[in-house]
Amino acid sequence: MKIQRPKVLALDLEGTLISNAMSQIPRPGLFDFLSRCQELFPRVVMFTTVKEPLFRDIAALLVAEGAAPAWFGDVEYVAWHGETKDLNFVPSADPSEVILVDDFEKYVHPGQASRWLQIDYFDYPYDDTDEGLAKTLGRLEILAREA
Repeated sequence: MKIQRPKVLALDLEGTLISNAMSQIPRPGLFDFLSRCQELFPRVVMFTTVKEPLFRDIAALLVAEGAAPAWFGDVEYVAWHGETKDLNFVPSADPSEVILVDDFEKYVHPGQASRWLQIDYFDYPYDDTDEGLAKTLGRLEILAREA
């Protein structure tokens, strides 16, 4: 059985795209990862525990430093509350249309594990040879192609 082709890619920030909101170290391959995600999915959103004003500051810095494409500064931000990242919070999307890329299983909403794509946690010492985004992109490309 084929699953429905994902229409929305929901991305976590800390430990997924960057180190954390304090040090804000971009993960190796961030620019290429984000660029390709925008090509693969009709809609890319941020689904993070980092509050929107701080996220916007971080996104602007990543864009200014050339670590993220220009569109990332204005990427859609998902406002949510609670203990888990319930995909029902993504506006105008059914959870079956969303893929969540996150490093932390604790945030996956009960019953939505099939919509979660786990990425290895980006952690100190923040290795320049980290391939977490490249590996995840490979999985996203397969998902987008096969669905």
